[in-house]
Formats: sequence, structure tokens, C-alpha cells
Amino acid sequence: MNFVEKNDSILQKWKEHNEKVEKTMNQQAPKFASDGIMFRGVIDQNERYSNPKKENELWENAPIRYLFLTKDQNAGIDDAWDVRSETGRSNEDSCSIRYLFYRNLMYILYGIIHSEDTLCDYEDFTNEQAIQTYDSAPLARINVKKQAGGSSIDNNTLKTYIERDKEFLIEQITALDADVLICCGYSESIEDTGNIILNFLIKEIYNFTKINEWIYYDDKSKKVAINAWHLSYRGVKQKDFFEGLVTAYHQFVIKHPDFIKHR
Repeated sequence: MNFVEKNDSILQKWKEHNEKVEKTMNQQAPKFASDGIMFRGVIDQNERYSNPKKENELWENAPIRYLFLTKDQNAGIDDAWDVRSETGRSNEDSCSIRYLFYRNLMYILYGIIHSEDTLCDYEDFTNEQAIQTYDSAPLARINVKKQAGGSSIDNNTLKTYIERDKEFLIEQITALDADVLICCGYSESIEDTGNIILNFLIKEIYNFTKINEWIYYDDKSKKVAINAWHLSYRGVKQKDFFEGLVTAYHQFVIKHPDFIKHR
């Protein structure tokens, strides 16, 4: 299956739908932020990946596929960009991870990938190793709201967009067929799981059962959902965020070896 082409087709339909909705309301067409399987290649002068080629092969042959589900793109007054091109650093040679969002993403990705046999601790690796994993792992990103936004979005607005566009969102998530879905946005103020994105997955797509504070599992589809804070959340130390999530995932993997081997 060509996952990249399928994802592009879904995004095109989604973008056209958004434009029609805004046109009927006599509003300007929304800034649409494409996403999906992360690009691989060289980093261009705009500090983004360019000339992608091998993404589909990497995703198709991956033993485990990782998907980060986030709210929307923080574009501010700028135009939207393709999420798949993001490098998370200032240039190809830099070992400095630019923002807390990317640092949490890269560290968590490294931690769960390297915790299948023994637990990966926060001090067990460097920025450079986290970046190398980010650059090579079978990784995808999806914003549940494709219309680019600002630095924050209230829960009711996010729910409105998810409900409006849920057919596209369901199609995109199921088409990518990821194995580990990291749902970013936990808050004590939200009902049920405390996570709007995880609530959506349970209601619309998967039959998740809660395993522990962090981990939900659908044994039939062999999918794991991780109930995580927003990647830019500053109410918890990065080390505590990492250790809580990665330890919970490691404990799950040890008790469910069939998940690791299923694909």
C-alpha cells in the first residue's frame, strides 16, 4: 500500500472541504497545515526537510509505527507549513533541540523505542542520539485540527473542529495504521480519560482498555494509545514527563510481548 499517496489524497479532500465551509461563511480560506508520515531527506535553507523519497518504504516495513497526535499548528500570523518537514532544530549539524515541544517529542520517541527489552532512563542518551532517532524512525504526526492556529486553543473550540471534520480525521488515522498513538493534551479538567484526542479515538475508532495511568490497549487491533500531556506543557518537569510515560510503556511491553511481535 502507498501510505503517502493515500494520506495526500485525504488531505486534499480535507483542504477542499475546509475551503468550501469558509466560503459559505464569507470568510477567508483557512491556513491548512498538512501532516502525516514525517519527511526524510536533506535539510534545506528554510531549516526543513526537502526532497522526500523513502517515507512509504520506511513506514510499510516498520515493525512498529509511531504516531503523535496533537491539537493544531502554532502558526500565529504566519502562513501554515507542512508539519512533515519539521526538523525540530536550527540546522542539520546542530545538536540543539529548539523548543520544549520538540525536545519532549524526540526524547519520548527515543525512550519508547529503546524500552522494549530494558527500561531506557532519561540520562541514558544524548540530544544527538535523540535527534538521530527522530531523523530515522517510522514516525508520523497528525494535528486533529488542520486549520492552523495560535499558541493555544480552548477545549470547546477543539471539540468543534474535531466533530466537524471527524470523517476526515478517522480516515487519516486508520489509513496510516500506526501501532503506538501518543495522544498529547491530557488535562484534569477534561472528562473521561482527561484527553480530548484519546476520548475521540475511543469513541470513534478503537476499543481501548485502560492498562495503567498512561497506557490504553486494544488487544484486537494491537494498538496502543498513550495518554500524554501537551508536548509544550510546563506544569511538569521534562524528566518526570519522560520517566512516567516511558516506564509505563515499558511495563506494558513486558506484560504484552505479543504487541511487539504482532506485525
